[in-house]
Amino acid sequence: MTRRRLILVLGAAALLVGFIALLIPVSASDGKGGSIGCGTGLSSDLSQARQANNNSVAGVPVLNEVLPHTDYVASCQSKLSARRAWSIPLAVVGALAAGGSMLIGGRSGAANPAP
Repeated sequence: MTRRRLILVLGAAALLVGFIALLIPVSASDGKGGSIGCGTGLSSDLSQARQANNNSVAGVPVLNEVLPHTDYVASCQSKLSARRAWSIPLAVVGALAAGGSMLIGGRSGAANPAP
């Protein structure tokens, strides 16, 4: 396999992995063994997290932090941000590598002189 094809295959794989990672659902733990859906890397859906905040003490101000509380919306936003932080650059690098190998890789080592 030539270097051009290897770069093309690796770039396409990186692009595919990055794009699939953006489509896989993201969830946050609710602390009781369950999970709260946060949407995907492409579109966030924080309705379950907001509902979980309304059902817990997350919205109640706590004096001196006597009761621990979890902000599920902030947790979902953090998890979505972390997913986007690695999957978008991976997809972009994969697209650049695959596209670059198709555009630049077809040249031969030496130019043929004209007769």
